[in-house]
Amino acid sequence: MSTASSTWKYDTRRFGPQNALDSETDDAWNSASSEESNPLAYFEVNFHRPVLVRELRVQFQGGFVGMDCIVYKKRQQQQPQKTDESDDKSNNNNDEEWEELDELFLDPIDSTDIQTFYSEEVTIDPCTALRIEFGKSTDFYGRIIIYSLEVWGLEMPK
Repeated sequence: MSTASSTWKYDTRRFGPQNALDSETDDAWNSASSEESNPLAYFEVNFHRPVLVRELRVQFQGGFVGMDCIVYKKRQQQQPQKTDESDDKSNNNNDEEWEELDELFLDPIDSTDIQTFYSEEVTIDPCTALRIEFGKSTDFYGRIIIYSLEVWGLEMPK
C-alpha cells in the first residue's frame, strides 16, 4: 500500500501513488505542483510486516525528479511488559514512530534511468513502512513523477 503528499489533478486512478508500485511502465505517480510556502512532497510505502531494507530502485521522469531526499522508516514499538498493576488498555500500544533511516542515502540525478540506492550497513532494524521526503524538484513548478519504486530487502518473521 502506498500514499503520497499529493496527486496531480486529484486523479488517484491515473496519477495515484499505487501506480509507482505496479509493473506497468506507462503508469506513474504524479505529484501536484508544490506551493512556495510548502515545497515538501513525500511518498510512503507500507509493508504491513517487518522488512530489512537493503536497497531502493527508483525511476523518475527526467525533468520531474525529487531532490534533497530524506528517507524515514516506521518501526513498530516494543510492547511494554505487562504488570499486575497495569491496565490492559495501557498495554494495547501498537503505535509506530517515524525515524530517519540514516543507512539509506538517496541522491537522485535528473534522469529517466532506473537509479539504485543501497543501504550503507549490512544490518539495520526492520521497518514496517518507508517514507521518502523530497525537499525540492527539478521541475520549475515542483512536480515529481515516479514511474517505478521498488524496495528490495528481507521479510522478517512477525
